[in-house]
Amino acid sequence: MIGERILNYQIESLLGEGGVGKVYLAVHTQLGRKVAIKALNANLVGNQEVRERFRQEAATLSALQNLNIITLYDYVENEQGLFLVMEYAQGNPLDDYVKKVSGPIPENKSIYFFNQILDGLQYAHTKNIVHRDIKPSNIFITQDGNAKILDFGIAKILKNEGMGMTKDGARLGTVLYMSPEQVKGQSVDARSDIYALGVTLFEMLTGRCPYNEHTATEYEVYQKIVHEPLPRLKDFYPAISDRMQTIVDKATAKDLAQRFQSCEEFRQALNGTSNISAVTPLINTNTNFAPVEPNLPTQTTERKHIPRQVQERRSGSNTFLYVIIALMLTTSLAFLVYTNFFNDKMPTTTENNDNNQKQDQRKPVEVPEEDDKKKKKDDKPKEKSEEEKMLDTLKAKQEKIEEFRKLILKDRDAELLKGLRIDDQFESNDLGEYVLRVTVANTRNDAAFKEIVIGITYFNAEDKELRTIEKELKDLKDKAKISFSVKESISAEKHKVFRKSAKPIDLETPESIDSLNTELNKIKEKMQDLQERLKEEKEKK
Repeated sequence: MIGERILNYQIESLLGEGGVGKVYLAVHTQLGRKVAIKALNANLVGNQEVRERFRQEAATLSALQNLNIITLYDYVENEQGLFLVMEYAQGNPLDDYVKKVSGPIPENKSIYFFNQILDGLQYAHTKNIVHRDIKPSNIFITQDGNAKILDFGIAKILKNEGMGMTKDGARLGTVLYMSPEQVKGQSVDARSDIYALGVTLFEMLTGRCPYNEHTATEYEVYQKIVHEPLPRLKDFYPAISDRMQTIVDKATAKDLAQRFQSCEEFRQALNGTSNISAVTPLINTNTNFAPVEPNLPTQTTERKHIPRQVQERRSGSNTFLYVIIALMLTTSLAFLVYTNFFNDKMPTTTENNDNNQKQDQRKPVEVPEEDDKKKKKDDKPKEKSEEEKMLDTLKAKQEKIEEFRKLILKDRDAELLKGLRIDDQFESNDLGEYVLRVTVANTRNDAAFKEIVIGITYFNAEDKELRTIEKELKDLKDKAKISFSVKESISAEKHKVFRKSAKPIDLETPESIDSLNTELNKIKEKMQDLQERLKEEKEKK
């Protein structure tokens, strides 16, 4: 692309490359103004639906005119591809700024930058735009000391198509900043951006992400996001104040209701103009995810008070037990004396000796001591090879991830089904029939529904059920609806219309599912490789 022209812009150099595409520095041939041009991956260009979505989103983003948001100047769609012409700012993405320029950013300077970030995001939220991918690499620190937010809505557009735009190893960067509701595949709002801001603030203050992206798997990170609070800031940078810890805790609360409800509320707490309520630790009562270990009773030397009546009952029970034991011992002793007495009196004859010799001859030959040791040694289970141990470990990991994946999908389906709305209106006619007008609407743009069955139950004046009928509907696409009438010759006073069954079709699979699928595929490849190696070794033997 270097040297080519997009509209009146001459592309001069490559600024950066990511999973979505490449960003180039270009200069307006007549005005001399520098811009950044983002060229989307070539495999998106031929998809008509992507082009339409991207066009609509570009129109929305062009309305975001804020000092702390990178401005979108133009959208270009031609035979060369899809391009965004954006404001060019010199400086560093926040993640590079922390790693290469500043290290952990002092509190006062962090507050200065963060006020600007909150201003830009609050402005976007008032326009009903949720970023969904806030992270340090999407925040730019300019040479003038200003903070600007990048890539509004782009990740959402591409994610809707489920086209795997990220390169290997790049996906985890986004995972680290996801909110619990994003991991579970639930609906997101401005508070999901606030959660990601809290993780970003953690990284600014400590100089590192709360999770180790080099050693932790995506599955492990998801588990921590859902179940565990972020590590303590002072564990990484002792000089951080308790007030900042409280702010990060509130921004990253698992419970949406305990989080900052807006960027403005976040900013007031950050600047000390409002009081911050402490976050109540989340008690995990959600059985849809990894089970909580039971609280087992611990041993104690404390002597508990036992009422006298209970002591007397226990004493009586013990006395009875002692009597039983004594009788059993006496009986056993008598039996031994009786047996020994008669054994001593029994005659021994030559015939008996001969019989004993014959019996001895029929006895099996005793195994020599060395053979016995060898036999015991052979009976011991063979120690597993390193490959077999690794295979067992991978199998256990695969089972855990698959279980977690099923639970996320189940939670996601429940969330999608909330978007299937049913309205009904009672109508009567001259024939005395009970007529209902029913409308079933799909209010979501990220789901379709099939195998829809609507139930209608009729009741009399005493709320006694008279009859239930079922109505099967055709598939519902996103944002579509179906209306139909039902006529019944029945003397009913009331009715209830309900969804008996429906199967959601997810049009925007949660990123957590995509990541877990990728991890499962990697595990399966490793397992297959190990199994082939074990098979080869077995054949050699």
